[in-house]
Amino acid sequence: YNDAEAIERVLKRDADQIACVFMEPVLENIGIVLPDLGYLERVRELCDQYGVLLVFDEVKTGLTAGPQGAAQRLGVKPDLIAIAKSIGGGIPVAAFGGKREYMEVIVNGKHSHLGTFNGHYLAMAGIRAVDRLCTPEALKRSEDLNRNALSRIAEIINEYEIPAHTVGFGVKGCITWSATPVRNYRDYKATDFDIAELSFFWSLNRNVMTPPGLDEQWLISLAHGQREIDIIVGDFLEFAKALRA
Repeated sequence: YNDAEAIERVLKRDADQIACVFMEPVLENIGIVLPDLGYLERVRELCDQYGVLLVFDEVKTGLTAGPQGAAQRLGVKPDLIAIAKSIGGGIPVAAFGGKREYMEVIVNGKHSHLGTFNGHYLAMAGIRAVDRLCTPEALKRSEDLNRNALSRIAEIINEYEIPAHTVGFGVKGCITWSATPVRNYRDYKATDFDIAELSFFWSLNRNVMTPPGLDEQWLISLAHGQREIDIIVGDFLEFAKALRA
């Protein structure tokens, strides 16, 4: 990730054996790792140049990054996209879609798409509810709350000189325990996992449950309000004070 030259080397060598480049536009299983400026655009160019499809895995960014996910937000259009999680409003569901020329092979029957739970009634009801509730205005409210949390926590980090930084994307955010930006998986593995774990249990012991697992992010849902933001910010402030005590 964030290494277009590596992708170019692979495509230059093996493009005739590669059907697609399948990637997350924003990495969200290692906190949140944003693409470098121009990285996704370059990957798009390389896929076009070597005749392979670009597929975005937006299971974690679809909807949470905006009504049309990270692709719209970042301005890079993939050929196919996979989405899940948030689109079901708590009901397990996944979907994929793409440009007409590629989806047409399913529509015209050239290739079948079968599945035990395709079109499951409960899942479709979940999607319908999300479609009604997650309006652009509602998503903006959640995103504004997320920015509020991120900026206030960043101020605490600076005030107490803590080797960490905040990262946000859409309605999601996280604290990455590194003084320098994380650009890829190797950078993430070099972050301070011990203090990240300590932070999680600190909050848990004070009745603040952040996402389990050090790789995850918080998500500001439609149910959250300013009160919840104040709670997580206040909890982090007390943690910062304890670290410097």
